[in-house]
Amino acid sequence: MIWTPLPLLAVLALLLLSAPAFARAGGDVEAKLPSGMVVGASYHPGRKQLPAVLILHGFLQTRDFPTVSSTMDALTSGGYTVLTPTLSLGVSRRNKSLPCEALHLHTLEEDAEEIAFWVRWLMSKGHPRITLIGHSYGNLQLLAYLGRDPSPVVKQLLMISLTDVEAKQSAAQRARFAQALRERVARGDTGLAEVEFGHCRKYVSPPASLLSYMRISRQLILDAVAESPVPARVIMGSRDDRMGAGWVEHLQARGIAVSVIPGASHFFDNQFEFDLHEVVLQTVTGR
Repeated sequence: MIWTPLPLLAVLALLLLSAPAFARAGGDVEAKLPSGMVVGASYHPGRKQLPAVLILHGFLQTRDFPTVSSTMDALTSGGYTVLTPTLSLGVSRRNKSLPCEALHLHTLEEDAEEIAFWVRWLMSKGHPRITLIGHSYGNLQLLAYLGRDPSPVVKQLLMISLTDVEAKQSAAQRARFAQALRERVARGDTGLAEVEFGHCRKYVSPPASLLSYMRISRQLILDAVAESPVPARVIMGSRDDRMGAGWVEHLQARGIAVSVIPGASHFFDNQFEFDLHEVVLQTVTGR
C-alpha cells in the first residue's frame, strides 16, 4: 500500500502523546557470548505492558547508524523497551562499521546465533513479547534467525528497506558464484574470495564464510518472508535506488504486507524519518 504521511505537526503530536510519564533510563550494555566474544548494545527499558523491540542495523554497520538510532529514539519516546545490538561480525567489542576491504571471517549462521543470544537476553530481563525490526541487510539476518528455532516470545517482524540481493547480480550470476564457492569449500580451498556484495564493490572473505551469505537468493527471501512464523511487514521508500526493478511488486505478489512511503530513500533521511516513525509506531502498536 502507498503510505500517506500525516503533516509534520501531527506526527510530533503522536510521539508526544505516546511518550511515557517517566524519565527514560538505560544505556550501553555488554555481554559475553559462549565463544568468549564480548558484544555490546544500547538498552532502554520502557513500559512493561508494551512489547520490547530489538532493532538490527544493516550490513557491516553498528547500532549508531542514523536510521537505527532515530527509530530507537522514536520508540523509546513512545514508552517502548528498545534494544539495539551491534553484531560482532567476528570482532570483540566492535564499535565501528567494518570496511568492505577488511578480511571478513563471520558467517550468516553466527549472525543468527547472536540475534538468538540477544533475544534470550531480553527474555532474562522479563520481556514476554518481542518485536524484531531490521534495516536493509539486517532484515536478512533476522530472517535467518526466524528460520532456525525462534523463541515463542518473538511476536512480530518489521523490515525497513528490505534488501533485494539480485539488484546488482542476477539469480544466475549468484547461483554460479555460490556453486564455485561450494566447489572450493569441498576441496578445502581456503584462499580468499573477492566479490561485489551489498554496498561493497570489493568484499573479501574465505569461501566458506562468503558462501553463507551468497547462497541467499531473491526467491529465498520472498519465501522466508511469506512463510514467516510471525506477522511480517515491509516498509519501503519509493525512491530507494538500491532495489531491483519491481521489488515491491514481487513482495506484494507473495501476499506480503508492504507500506511504501512516497519520496523516501533507502535510509529515510531528512523529513522522511518522521513518516517512517509513524508507520513503525502504528505497526508495533497494532493500529
